[in-house]
Amino acid sequence: MAPVDQDLPGCRQDRSGVVNAGGTVVVSAGTYHLPFHRLSEWMQPWADAHPEVRIVMQHGPGSPVRGAENHGILPYDELLELYGTAEAIVLQGGAGGIMDMRALGRVPIVVPRIPVDDEVVDDHQLLFTEEMAELGLIHRVTTRDDLWSRLDGAVAGSLVTHVDHAEATPGVEGVAGLLTRPPRKLDARVRFRRQIAAANLILHRHQSA
Repeated sequence: MAPVDQDLPGCRQDRSGVVNAGGTVVVSAGTYHLPFHRLSEWMQPWADAHPEVRIVMQHGPGSPVRGAENHGILPYDELLELYGTAEAIVLQGGAGGIMDMRALGRVPIVVPRIPVDDEVVDDHQLLFTEEMAELGLIHRVTTRDDLWSRLDGAVAGSLVTHVDHAEATPGVEGVAGLLTRPPRKLDARVRFRRQIAAANLILHRHQSA
């Protein structure tokens, strides 16, 4: 299991004609049947601190984000249109969403689900997103502070969020292979450290409740 740390310039105009002083951030927890409450919990403080940014949140069965435009599920075509114009895109670590980003020429910020609090059943998103980050297809984040830092950079224009369709991504031919084979097993020592970190997190949550 994975460790989880607890630790705007310009004006844009959205499709409704509303001016957004800080641009648009689109966040999707995907269409997975399990909720991804942690993603919403990590987004909430950043949303509170950036009321000038339009946030569109597809939260699925998870929690909405206060102040955002919240949707359980958005029509696929509408979601792709939003992805095409957003300053920042935040996704879960599913393969489908990441491949959509490649087709659109976007580099998303990705928060992989972990097998804690029923987010997902195993470590496959951690392993897959690690491979995608090494190929330069995503900005992989595993802490709340890192998510906030990447969002700040994307909205400010200092984080790369677009790629040239004409440029081949190094190693992209290997992506198809990654999608057709089971993820590699984690080293036993790594898995043990992640289990300890997850247990400490759960204990901390119970003590804080």
